[in-house]
Amino acid sequence: MPVCRHLFLHYPNDERVQNLSYQQFLVGSEFLVVPVLDKGKKKVKAYFPLGESSSWVHIWTGKVFSKEGSEEWVEAPIGYPAVFLKVGSLIGETFLNNLRSLGIL
Repeated sequence: MPVCRHLFLHYPNDERVQNLSYQQFLVGSEFLVVPVLDKGKKKVKAYFPLGESSSWVHIWTGKVFSKEGSEEWVEAPIGYPAVFLKVGSLIGETFLNNLRSLGIL
């Protein structure tokens, strides 16, 4: 499996992910990235896929998104991309702890 993945690799039963050709992607299975693709934009629309009973936490704000199959507008100013981690992920918690120890969070 590639490190950066289309959502359909992990959420094949969610028809909405089929239309997200480049708007967002997974890094591994536990990081959801929604890049800003238009110059000057500071918000992105994130889609939280169906298929698992998991919540996603925004790494910069700590806000938890737990409604599967929902879309949310999320702030994504320059330098603070919209990146989410699966709640309860050991890899995600380690990542957040590393960001904190480096003074980034």
